Amino acid sequence: MIPMMIRRALAGRRGSTALEFGLLAPVLILTAVAFFEYGLRLAIQASLDFAAREASRVGITGAAPPAGTTREAQLAAVVRQSVMPYVDATKVDVRVLAYDSPGDVGKPEPFTDLNGNGRWDKGEPFTDVNGNGVWDADRGRSGAGASEQVAVYRLSYADTPLSGLFPAVSYEARIVVRNEPFAK
Repeated sequence: MIPMMIRRALAGRRGSTALEFGLLAPVLILTAVAFFEYGLRLAIQASLDFAAREASRVGITGAAPPAGTTREAQLAAVVRQSVMPYVDATKVDVRVLAYDSPGDVGKPEPFTDLNGNGRWDKGEPFTDVNGNGVWDADRGRSGAGASEQVAVYRLSYADTPLSGLFPAVSYEARIVVRNEPFAK
């Protein structure tokens, strides 16, 4: 037999476990979801980094693409094949720019600053380094480049987290390589 005093003490605790669980469960579930979402973000970034590296490995050789396709299409296909299943390959934007030297990466096309404001304004003369007919803040030419040129592979991807509890995330992977010497 349980003494009356112990029986009363136990009766007063009835329901407190359910109340404690009710208070702590949402916090624990939210923490678990946050850890899962963070892990998924890391996995997506790693997948994009891997895909950029794989595309650059194909691009630096200058190997001819399969018949009926371009070199850029070949590199985009390598990216699509390299990303993990949790990355929607159709949403990955692949941009490859070629430069004559490493010092040119990310630099604007040269221009004559007629009004002295430190930036290019419409009508100011410029050297069209990439040959597209307009002044560009980045002088890189579209494409994987020629023999011994520097190529920058940029992959960008936007995704909405699975839970919907967190804001959309933009990812970017970037790798800079120098192409091997190959026949032009």
